[in-house]
Amino acid sequence: MEKIDLDKIETDIHQFYKITKDIEDVIKSVEKTDNKIELAKESINKEILLKEFPSQAIGSVVLYNELNEKYNLYVDNQFNKVIRFLEHIENKEKKYRDLYLNSTENYIVDPYGIPLEKLKQEKKEIDNCYELLTILVKEVNGDIVKFNKVYNKLEDAGLFMTSPEKANQQYLLEISTKLDNVIEGLKVLFQSLEETNNSLRAIEGNTSEISLNMYDVRSHLWDISWATNKQG
Repeated sequence: MEKIDLDKIETDIHQFYKITKDIEDVIKSVEKTDNKIELAKESINKEILLKEFPSQAIGSVVLYNELNEKYNLYVDNQFNKVIRFLEHIENKEKKYRDLYLNSTENYIVDPYGIPLEKLKQEKKEIDNCYELLTILVKEVNGDIVKFNKVYNKLEDAGLFMTSPEKANQQYLLEISTKLDNVIEGLKVLFQSLEETNNSLRAIEGNTSEISLNMYDVRSHLWDISWATNKQG
């Protein structure tokens, strides 16, 4: 009967465990490398997305100056209420800037954790605010019907409330829905106004022109931010 070599068996067992451990180490190393690659890919994707956003929004500065020039055209306490809306926009611009800095400073180390969706939502809300305040500034001595429709809609939505009133009604939690409702409601109002004063063909042309003008204003206000950032 062949003699069993216990020493050799023990050596083989140790060798097996060593090989097994080496394989596990290689697997962990590969997984670690894969994770780094995925993180790098996500960082690159986030960087591409962030390049679509301006570094800051300063459109309120332009509207601020225009309000200074036209303050005497507002009646009763209209001007004070419009200024509250301006302050609201200024606060949103600061929040946007904070979100942008948070995103650009951390997208490499934590691309999954940056507040990109919040940044996108904040930009959308600022765009809406710019459009609405631009009408309140431009039309106070222009299309007074359009001015009052926007003014009344904003007032009905509670966008002229004081800080205590906002706090009591959880204003900040509802602002996104409020702005969306205002914008959608105004589209209907503007359409109705045009139907009263124009033929069907003219309505289509004027609606397109209004949309284009509002887009040009919004684009201009954000373009200021990009230009300022480049010069800095």
